[in-house]
Amino acid sequence: MINVWENTDPRQEAANFAAVWDIGATVLLDGTGEYAARLGIRGVPTNVLVDGRGVVRAVGGTTPAELHAAVEALLTQE
Repeated sequence: MINVWENTDPRQEAANFAAVWDIGATVLLDGTGEYAARLGIRGVPTNVLVDGRGVVRAVGGTTPAELHAAVEALLTQE
């Protein structure tokens, strides 16, 4: 998860979000929004699927069905 937050304490906001949704994954902070801009992300939330080597494989997909389809497509390519 990468957190892009426009608040005064993005680290705390990300920690709160992760706690509320029981997210045990690594949370990265993009305080300047530079990384989101490089990926072409224009709104949040946006899902970014990253493979085991750290390569961004897909950007987008917000519904459970879209996410499932994107993950399945990536798994069949590996």
